[in-house]
Amino acid sequence: MKVLLKQATIIIGLLMISTILYTGVTTAVAQIFFHKSANGSLIYQQKKVVGSELIATDTLNPKLFIGRVPLASNLAQNSSAQKLAISKRVAQIHALDPYNSQLIPVDLVTGSASGSDPYISLAAANYQINRIARENKITPKQVQLIVNSATTSALNNLLGTTAVNIVKANLALQSINK
Repeated sequence: MKVLLKQATIIIGLLMISTILYTGVTTAVAQIFFHKSANGSLIYQQKKVVGSELIATDTLNPKLFIGRVPLASNLAQNSSAQKLAISKRVAQIHALDPYNSQLIPVDLVTGSASGSDPYISLAAANYQINRIARENKITPKQVQLIVNSATTSALNNLLGTTAVNIVKANLALQSINK
């Protein structure tokens, strides 16, 4: 019995030490090689944190890019609650830009898995360019430049599609309006 207790104590001690070492090594590697990501991809302006590239805030401000619906949903696509939520969002987007007759890109009316996704499709960003230009009293070309600067490549998205980070784009828009 004493032998088993001694062996168990040694094994538990080794596991605790290896867990602490693993955590320390992982943290050190993250801080050295992925410092910005490891610390939340914070965005600074004048030495002050103004947001994170990874977390979008919900807004229906017509001067800014509208992102994905903030609440993640596990509703089926054909559920009446999901259809109602989508039609409500479509009405909100049409109210923001009644002059736009284009089809609304699906990512502007559906939720993301996380509920705080800072990325929208290029189509969703392009859908909003004329409204944003009109509301901010700038040219669509200026808004397009902002979209281009906030667009990630497919390679950055692990060979997915290109996407626009609306946190970066909205901060750029807000700096124009100051």
